[in-house]
Amino acid sequence: MANQNTVLAQLRIWIDTCVPDTELLPLCAAGLASVRMRLRSSADEDDPRVSAAAAALALYQYQLKQRLTGGVLSDVRAGDVVLKSAGDPLKAAAIIRNECFSAAAALFTDGDFVFLAC
Repeated sequence: MANQNTVLAQLRIWIDTCVPDTELLPLCAAGLASVRMRLRSSADEDDPRVSAAAAALALYQYQLKQRLTGGVLSDVRAGDVVLKSAGDPLKAAAIIRNECFSAAAALFTDGDFVFLAC
């Protein structure tokens, strides 16, 4: 059964090892709870796609928190030298989240799907 430690192990693939587990574990638990709410009753929680989706959601939440607290690296000028950021980590996290959720789509409930007349 997936737990916050299996989600953390997946998250560590995408995130810097300098970030303490105490900061990441609550995000992992919240991501796993969110994914569990979406699962079909017949879905296997041990499926690696569950942990990957929860970790991707935790990654997105971590990057969003970094953005809101000003922890994201931006372009810095020091005299004639300009250090450019490697890109938008929040956008990259959103892409990873979307890919993981797409991969796990078969495990999630459909909700109320309705065909609309053309």
